[in-house]
Amino acid sequence: MNEGKIKNTITRSFELQDYRIEGTELSGFWADLLSKEELTIEVNYIPENKKTFSPEETKSLTGEICEKCKNFETQMPENIKCEATFKDFGEKVYRTDQKDFELETGEIDEIKVAYRFFVAYYV
Repeated sequence: MNEGKIKNTITRSFELQDYRIEGTELSGFWADLLSKEELTIEVNYIPENKKTFSPEETKSLTGEICEKCKNFETQMPENIKCEATFKDFGEKVYRTDQKDFELETGEIDEIKVAYRFFVAYYV
């Protein structure tokens, strides 16, 4: 992300490889710049070399996605935030300031997540 002087606009995202998670393949990747203040990146993760994620792998992967969102946010100006919407889990949203975030996980063949970057307040 742009850490320059302009903090009230989003000018670019992270690179494709920044969204990768070990043990998965990307089966879909879309970026949608909704406005200069909001960017959504949708990523579909599928298991590498097998058909489904086990319940344990699903839980681990959703945790890694939350950590990735936190990491993205630490690399951006303070007023730009990241949240992750888990499409396959009732559109449940993870926000980086949440303490207890849990999903009902089970066996699943794909995890669809939307990372949303947005200007939280103006400086």
